[in-house]
Amino acid sequence: MPDRVTIVIAGLEVFGRHGVFPSERELGQRFVVDVELELLSCAGVETDHLADTVDYAALADEVAAIVAGPPCALLEHLAGRIAGRCLAEPTAAAVAVTVRKPHVALPHVLEHTAVRLRREREHAYWLGLGSNQGDRLANLQGLVDALRDGGVTVTGISRLYETAPREIADQPAFLNGAVRVRTVLAPREMLALAKSAERRMGRAGGGVRYGRRPADCDILAWDGGTWRDEVLEVPHPRLAERRFALLPLVDLDPDLAPGGGATVRDLAAAPEVAGQAAAGWPDGALG
Repeated sequence: MPDRVTIVIAGLEVFGRHGVFPSERELGQRFVVDVELELLSCAGVETDHLADTVDYAALADEVAAIVAGPPCALLEHLAGRIAGRCLAEPTAAAVAVTVRKPHVALPHVLEHTAVRLRREREHAYWLGLGSNQGDRLANLQGLVDALRDGGVTVTGISRLYETAPREIADQPAFLNGAVRVRTVLAPREMLALAKSAERRMGRAGGGVRYGRRPADCDILAWDGGTWRDEVLEVPHPRLAERRFALLPLVDLDPDLAPGGGATVRDLAAAPEVAGQAAAGWPDGALG
């Protein structure tokens, strides 16, 4: 499992003009901000390169600029703006932001008031679905249902394609499709849900590699760029070679460029891929 690094910025003091009352905006005061930014992965642990982690000096500058910038009536809104900036970091997983207001216009003696906000980053994943055993349409629908039951939000479903098997030709044709989902799950957690969906549809471990199967659910791409660890590589390392995986992605998002490379539309049109047998399937759709 990759190291889970948390970047901490504690006690950042910035003059701002936030508050409900006009006097707070006119006079302004000192605000104190704490940020804890959890990362999905951090190659900098191994490389010792600043480019492989979050530059906390640059992040602190941008958080300070938010606090010193246009006033907010509520600390909650200010914390939300800070959280949004933190989660824009490519490897961000979750952030906790605390904004403290030392001087408060209340008829009580107190040290400060504060708001603490925690926000997890949602990711988009593109998952390839396949089946060539049993009721193929029902199997694919079962995968979609299992993903929803696992808590992800399905935001797009492709058309279906009947495709010829590739590595082992002596087996039935496959029915293939793809879904786009949104979730707070990290890549390894998303993989676990995909494999759980396969098991729910009757796929057991082992068996012949590239052989017949009731259900297949693979992570093809995600919005986090590239991911690689000991069990998972995203984008899928053989995506560019497989028309049965590319065509459904073209339906969903033709300009999707997995890992920052060529778009799926261009990959599907490449001569070495375009000749692979695949045909639109007219006898049903996923919902």
